[in-house]
Amino acid sequence: MWRLAEDTLGKQDVEALADWLRTEPQLTQGPLVSEFEQRWSAWNGTTDSVMVSSGSTANLALVSAITDEKTRPLRIGAAAVTWPTNVTPVLMLGHKLTLLDVNPRTLGVDSDVACEAMASGALDVLFVTHLLGFNAFTDEMIRVAGENGVTILEDCCEAHGAAFHGEKVGNSGRGATFSFYFGHHMSTVEGGMISSNDLEITDRLRLIRNHGLARSSKRFDEYSARHPDIDRRFLFVTSGMNYRSTEINAFLGLRQLEVIDARIVQRNENLARFLAGAPDWMWTSFRTEGVSSFALPLIAEDSEGYEAIRAVVDRLGIEGRPVVAGNLADQPFLRDTDVSKLPGDLHFANHIHRFGMYVGNGHHVTPEMIEKLCAELRKAR
Repeated sequence: MWRLAEDTLGKQDVEALADWLRTEPQLTQGPLVSEFEQRWSAWNGTTDSVMVSSGSTANLALVSAITDEKTRPLRIGAAAVTWPTNVTPVLMLGHKLTLLDVNPRTLGVDSDVACEAMASGALDVLFVTHLLGFNAFTDEMIRVAGENGVTILEDCCEAHGAAFHGEKVGNSGRGATFSFYFGHHMSTVEGGMISSNDLEITDRLRLIRNHGLARSSKRFDEYSARHPDIDRRFLFVTSGMNYRSTEINAFLGLRQLEVIDARIVQRNENLARFLAGAPDWMWTSFRTEGVSSFALPLIAEDSEGYEAIRAVVDRLGIEGRPVVAGNLADQPFLRDTDVSKLPGDLHFANHIHRFGMYVGNGHHVTPEMIEKLCAELRKAR
């Protein structure tokens, strides 16, 4: 069966982990987490990174860090097609969420729509998701955000190694989130990372990750001097939770960094083969410059094509699913919330929701599997 994902952790990783565990090392967050943060930053070309327990907590911690800078609810825009935990932190922290339509060539937020919203003063923050490994940025998006004082955040959880003008995603905004969940470009079983070129942000993130304890900050002495009446070991200077990861996760992450580049090459070769062989009644005009493919999008032009896709996928025993979560505006958890979402303004998000799915991509997908899928799709209509 062609599954959505196969674990990127292999037998050698498990054996190495077992050998390491027999040395009775520290298991709670410690030096390996710090080493993984540094090596991840170097690989991604980012100044600093903070490891957390998942990509979802990475999103929540990052939005919390931005929230700490402001004194009023923020107006945050995000793509209508993304994973729920990209937008849930916005709602949990009392901000105003606006869902924006997506671009059919990138599946990320539509640049024209985002630029119009930013130029009109409707947004304080634009949370850009690089969906399925496609870079969602445009020069215009970056320029308009800068001209209007809009903070850009990035969700790169499906886009490890994707690039914008040759620079890896995760470097164009105040901060960026990554996921190391099962089946992603690399895995630490559970785990996530927040990367930023702003050391104030990462220092605040370390506080948020560790209950708000001042001793997590590089400004520990400053905070202690400011509050001499409180035991400096248990001085809480901001709201926070336990978002820490473990040495086990970091051990695996360090091993995965050794093979991620080769996996990205294979994923992108799979995507190129699929797009070249897919029929012309499917979306194939994706912007592949800088892509780091996460999955293979099967999006039809109409309902007849979508039914043909489903029939082929089912017949071949391929595990498929909606494009991430489809249009979030149609999901029950948002229907009764105060979210700016005009169905008429979400044309492409609605199309993807009705006529799209994706299938797995990764080290388990072979050229023969892709060629068989494309051949069956071409015969389906």
